[in-house]
Amino acid sequence: MTRDNQLLNSDKYRPKWGDLALIYLFFFYFSGVYQALVFSAGMAGGAGMRQALLMSVLWLIPVLLFPRYTRSVTAFIGLILWASSLVSLGYFALYGQDFSHSVIFIIFETNPAESTEFLQSYFRWWMILALAVYSYLPYLLWKQLRPVHLANRQRTITVIVAIFIVSWPFSNRLLIKQTSLQVALDLQAKLMEPVAPWHLVVGFLEYKKQLAAAEKILLQVNKLPPLENLSDDHANKPMNLVLVIGESTNRQHMGIYGYSRDTTPRLEALQDELLAFDNVYTPRPYTIEALEQALTFADEKHPDLYLKKPTLINLMKQAGYKTYWITNQQTQTKRNTMLTMFSKQADQQFYMNNNRNQNSAQYDEVVLAPFKKVLNDDSSKRKFIIIHLLGTHRKYNYRYPDKFSVFDNYKGPPWLNEEQTKEYNSYDDAVLYNDFVISSLISALKEKQQANDLLLYFSDHGEEVYDYPQKLFAGRNEAAPTSAMYTIPFIVWGNEIWRNEHNLKSLRSYSHRPYTLSDLIYTWSDLAGLSFKGFDATRSIVNKDYKKHPVWIGSPGKEKNMRDLNRRPFKKIVQ
Repeated sequence: MTRDNQLLNSDKYRPKWGDLALIYLFFFYFSGVYQALVFSAGMAGGAGMRQALLMSVLWLIPVLLFPRYTRSVTAFIGLILWASSLVSLGYFALYGQDFSHSVIFIIFETNPAESTEFLQSYFRWWMILALAVYSYLPYLLWKQLRPVHLANRQRTITVIVAIFIVSWPFSNRLLIKQTSLQVALDLQAKLMEPVAPWHLVVGFLEYKKQLAAAEKILLQVNKLPPLENLSDDHANKPMNLVLVIGESTNRQHMGIYGYSRDTTPRLEALQDELLAFDNVYTPRPYTIEALEQALTFADEKHPDLYLKKPTLINLMKQAGYKTYWITNQQTQTKRNTMLTMFSKQADQQFYMNNNRNQNSAQYDEVVLAPFKKVLNDDSSKRKFIIIHLLGTHRKYNYRYPDKFSVFDNYKGPPWLNEEQTKEYNSYDDAVLYNDFVISSLISALKEKQQANDLLLYFSDHGEEVYDYPQKLFAGRNEAAPTSAMYTIPFIVWGNEIWRNEHNLKSLRSYSHRPYTLSDLIYTWSDLAGLSFKGFDATRSIVNKDYKKHPVWIGSPGKEKNMRDLNRRPFKKIVQ
């Protein structure tokens, strides 16, 4: 007689539900401990814990169906959960980030030498002891597990309830809300992903899916012919050209643009070296849609040109620059396929944010180390570096460390309640921290002083944060556009070598020109000294031949809703 059978006979009269709860606790442990660590570290909310509680019910089903083999079934499933959970737990211990399918992207995109370098930088011996303790506790729990033998009716009802709990997201979408099968499956996968071992299974499938989508676009873009008659005023000169893309930052909350709070003290200290343009607008209030135009020749009237003409990255590569992409944004997600496509065009990538959710603590200063590493890379004297920040993306309190909580106790606008004031102040704290990050990037460039260095910073779009008393709102909504969603910072810094070659006073006279981010590729080319067939000097904000063009906002797919801000500017709202 097997040990399981002996236990089954000897436990015939033991309480059943307590034993079932103990088995559930055993399965939940492998996801619950990790989610508790992520939550307690303030890196994410409680969604992962909720999903761990619900989806761990799945493993009760085989135990209920085969009670004679309880010890064997729990051991087999437990080993799978333990091994897969070690991956996410180890990653969290090493890098302090939530594990997501973006991590799988990094694993496959990183060579062994880089992996070893990361491990050497972050590994600590205490981690081995912690993982050993983590592994020993479920073993002790497993030794206490006993079979749960229910009457046929009880077992059937319990199994049905378990299936219902686990499959509710799928069933609700498909049968009640009547979405497509794919939408229902995607939601089910998304909600199962935080739970072991699905974080690996779903993550790998999502990685393959999104990579295929990005590479399909990339293949099409890379087949495009190069720009004709490309010329470079700085050919063969050492150059460090840096394009910094911010996130959700409304210039109306920046002190350098006249905001009453001192949210940009470091940039203001550099004003003699800066050009701050105060009439620049993004065409779309969403990251992907805005960057599809900013980093390509596409615009509101020709939104598909990014598939028909080279991108800004390909332009710089054609001009002889080694290109880099450093990002603190999530890259490998369904929504961010275009970001993956852009990043993979670069010669080298640094993906710093692999958290599952944007609402997690991941500070932008992580880009500083790879940025300095790139600046010290002697393999090329001509570098084009794109840095993509999380900036002031909502949730704002996740965007900055505690020492930047400067405005927490400030009194907000009189039309805000306590909670709204707290969020309003957190946004300004995020802007203050963003000021620190941008100025730190400039400082790193100033330390080099070996090349003709230039940095351009802009935000992909703005953000409304209860700015208007007539209608309180936080976020972005293209169907109800406001100035806060579209007004963006647009700041140029050049080192002493660059400033000596340009008339900064003359360029400052251009700072009030109305301009759309859709035309960035012309301004960037102008600043970099590049020209080519099709270059339109009238679309460069720093060119003497600039002309006032329409500043379109709105979805190109809804032309009736598109709006030229030159003809229909935002109304000034009295506060």
